[in-house]
Amino acid sequence: MKLIRRLGKVSLIGSTFGALALGVMTLFAPRAEALPPIGPLCGPSILWICSGPGGPDILFGGTICEKIKFEKKTGLTCVPYGG
Repeated sequence: MKLIRRLGKVSLIGSTFGALALGVMTLFAPRAEALPPIGPLCGPSILWICSGPGGPDILFGGTICEKIKFEKKTGLTCVPYGG
């Protein structure tokens, strides 16, 4: 019976010191430096509805980067297609 109590105390003290050590390591960990992306994040392909002055609307499928190139090439303005 004494052995079980002793093992319980050792386990409790060990887990307490382990939690304290983890907390101290977390507090004094070096900062992670995250840099912003250089260009736009292209992301997945989605549908865009593109329109311009006096013309019909055009449905366009592509990433944000492809949409930007398409807008520069055609002069149309594109927004995400909702339906």
